Amino acid sequence: MSFRHDIKNLNFFIAGAAKSGISAAKLLKKHGVNVFITDDNPLLNEIQNELIELNIPFEQNGHSFEKIKNECDIMVLSPGIMQSKPISLLCKKNNIPVVSEIEVASWFMSTDDICLAVTGTNGKSTTVHYLAQLVAQSQYNTKACGNIGTSLSQTLLEFPNTNLFAMELSSYQLETTYSIRPLCTALLNLQNDHLSRYENLEEYLKAKWRLILLTHDSGIAIIDKKIMKLVLKLGLSLPRARVILLEESVQDENNFTKSKLNNLIDKFEFSKTLPCPTYQELNNLEFENLVFLNNFEFVYAKYNFENGHINISINLKNLQKKWTIENSCLPGQHNMTNILCASLMALHIGISENIILNQWSATSSKYEHLPHRLEKISNGITIYKDNNRKEKKLLIINDSKATNVESTLVALNSFQSPIRLLLGGEPKGDSYLPITPYFTKNLVKVYPFGKAKNLISNELLKSKNYIAKSSDNLISAANLALDEAKENEIILLSPGCSSFDEFQNFEHRGHVFRKWALSHLKENHRELN
Repeated sequence: MSFRHDIKNLNFFIAGAAKSGISAAKLLKKHGVNVFITDDNPLLNEIQNELIELNIPFEQNGHSFEKIKNECDIMVLSPGIMQSKPISLLCKKNNIPVVSEIEVASWFMSTDDICLAVTGTNGKSTTVHYLAQLVAQSQYNTKACGNIGTSLSQTLLEFPNTNLFAMELSSYQLETTYSIRPLCTALLNLQNDHLSRYENLEEYLKAKWRLILLTHDSGIAIIDKKIMKLVLKLGLSLPRARVILLEESVQDENNFTKSKLNNLIDKFEFSKTLPCPTYQELNNLEFENLVFLNNFEFVYAKYNFENGHINISINLKNLQKKWTIENSCLPGQHNMTNILCASLMALHIGISENIILNQWSATSSKYEHLPHRLEKISNGITIYKDNNRKEKKLLIINDSKATNVESTLVALNSFQSPIRLLLGGEPKGDSYLPITPYFTKNLVKVYPFGKAKNLISNELLKSKNYIAKSSDNLISAANLALDEAKENEIILLSPGCSSFDEFQNFEHRGHVFRKWALSHLKENHRELN
């Protein structure tokens, strides 16, 4: 599906006046296209004034279904609107194409532009943020965009000289994206998330898998080996692009919690399976033996949990390499995968191995960390004052972007010092029980807060000695953790929940937490009343 030509004669309706919808409207308007915005909710005065100034008509507090039916040629659907909502069903019933902001923006990209795209349950933003900084060290004019915070439409409007787009794409965006052809793609991981939108893990995977099938024929698709096993069991189509399968292993298994994906694979009941007599028993599948899949190539990564050393073995048809990273600029096995995917993409577009390895190593890296994702407040162990004016050397970590329990587990795996965990917000239906094994390792205490506080406390009742008194809000929980913290411990905000019970979004939550932490620095501390 592509409407690159003759769209000036079409009427575009945009459902949802959030950032991506507004930027899509501006981009279309700039190119002389008729645009109308419709939103179920009231619009902020500043948005209304902006649309009036741009001469873009709009409606709020509900959709005019008759107007859509009679006047709309193409519907640009906000990623937050489910396909089962009445506005989407109306379009389908009346043969009105439904597309994403990403789809529309891709029509205005140059044929020479390069797109590198990443999806997955966790790690997307970190990978794209890292990738953009890595590739920017070459001749490319690079911007990170998509689900990372700046829409593709906004990037095209504000940075017209961009010729390489590092893109984070969510499953929601991919549902209605058809035309974009990234040169390199990656599906980082798959965890039990967003099941309020998708009926089961199979449907969630299918939405993610759309990105792999969109990969340009001359490009590469980087996929976790365990996910590929799921794909073959489901009988999903395979891309024409070269497939690079990642296989991870970890030294010191006793100190590493098994990925939830392994458990999901073991227990998953598939609605469709390939015939085993033809393709052998898939539970014992060895990809190297599948001679008919001659576009499969392999990269092996080994993470040493004890000292963080990383060994990479690259086995591509045109490239054989072995890399050793002794001190990564980003800690943890999960970040090994994130950086490795970015590095393989960079290799494919011609970035030198020297630049790639220098950026990976903490001693030579120029990488600037992503806010709200394992962000060290004040960049190291610093002296803080608690509410009783007691001085303590602490490390405070802002991981506000961890909006599901799986992300919180990743954060807990990233540190070896004692941790006091701020956990809470608006629950997303995740179980908090996977946190309990860390109580016998380095998790000192959990501080439940927000709307999920009672749910967390009740579910972790058997570990009540590790559960602090519940707090109504984040700052109350943070103050309690600061008062109880001991020398050289970590106060970690990795909430495992949505932020919408108290904040506008996870960025707002992270900003408030960072401001709180900085206010308690010894040099910034003011006398308390």
